[in-house]
Amino acid sequence: MRKLSAVLVSFTIYAVAAGAQPAPDDARLADLVQKALERNPDIRAAQEMVEEARSRPAQVRALPDPTLSVSYLNEGLSPSLGSREFTTLGFLWTQDLPYPGKRGLRGEILSLEADQAAQQLERARLSTTAAVRRAYYGLVHARDRLALTFEQERTWRQMAAVARERYAVGQGVQQDVLRAQVEVTRIRQFRAEQEAEASAQLAELNRLLDRASDTPVETEHHLELRPLGREPAELLVEVRAVSPEAKSAELALERDRIGVDLARKAFKPDFSLQGGYQNRGGLDGMWQIGVGIRLPIYKKKNESGLAEAEARLRASERRSHAVKLLLRQRTQERLARIQAAEETAELYAKGIVPQDRLSLEAALANYQAGRVPFLTVLEALTTLYGDQEAHLRLLAAHEDLRTSLAEARLEAGPDGALAAR
Repeated sequence: MRKLSAVLVSFTIYAVAAGAQPAPDDARLADLVQKALERNPDIRAAQEMVEEARSRPAQVRALPDPTLSVSYLNEGLSPSLGSREFTTLGFLWTQDLPYPGKRGLRGEILSLEADQAAQQLERARLSTTAAVRRAYYGLVHARDRLALTFEQERTWRQMAAVARERYAVGQGVQQDVLRAQVEVTRIRQFRAEQEAEASAQLAELNRLLDRASDTPVETEHHLELRPLGREPAELLVEVRAVSPEAKSAELALERDRIGVDLARKAFKPDFSLQGGYQNRGGLDGMWQIGVGIRLPIYKKKNESGLAEAEARLRASERRSHAVKLLLRQRTQERLARIQAAEETAELYAKGIVPQDRLSLEAALANYQAGRVPFLTVLEALTTLYGDQEAHLRLLAAHEDLRTSLAEARLEAGPDGALAAR
């Protein structure tokens, strides 16, 4: 009888402890995120891509490189520089001058593309931050489940001892002892799985931080429900402001508007300036200057280019609208799932798990009085631990949804898996 009370007390202590811990250490998580942002190779690669893109506008805004030509014109068969009037050694310098505004428009287009590259860098930052959060909470989740497994193993061992005592005095049957021992063995399998999961999450977290995969990470706290407490309309505005895809779509739209202006400039002529000097040896030298005009006489080609630019602009308008619609749909879906997760987690914390505990207490009391078989106690324990594990999965899914909301990604991803399986 003493061990039956010990089982109940042991479980009650665990249940209170698991629900009373504060949220995971935000300072530790923030430090991990900061280190990942500084060290992650994907972010470093994206930074280099931004630097590459930032260097392009100055190249197209500059004038084309001039051309310097050297020519020799000889009168007669034998070299005659200085003795024949029409024998010259000439130098010609040519500078192309695009129509005013073309170089500036090309520079604006590449500047906007550089801004789009910066949005890719921001996406890398958001994705890395989200990946660190998921790995960290995945590690917390695995360790919480591992702690639950240890507690479950202790409980089953105590129940096996109780079954053996009752069997020894003729109040139980051997089947009860064997069933309890089977559950102890089964728990070892679950424990091995959770230890492997914790190792995998730790390795993923360290990969994101670009350090040894076995570097330890402390997680002193347990998962708990952290409601958003924000209005959906307010969150939708924030997500739109954060989303790199939405910003990139707007930048692409502005880029293609400028592209239409540049295509219209194709109907304007380009110019070139020429200056040269001809040396005639001992005779008087000669010089020349000239102006060239590149005439856009092939209107069909320029009209096709303008039509292409206008079609690209219309496509960008559609894509920008589609991105906004998809972002709104994803955000609303996540908010709905977050609300459902919060409501379900409250049911587990305040309804299902406490009721499971009462059911276990009743089963233990009735088993102690000899009114129910040992199987009833086993079923009550299995249900209780199963619901606790489902509650932990639900809390982990809730954190994943919060992370996806902050990440503002367009992909659905695995964050919708809220069902407690």
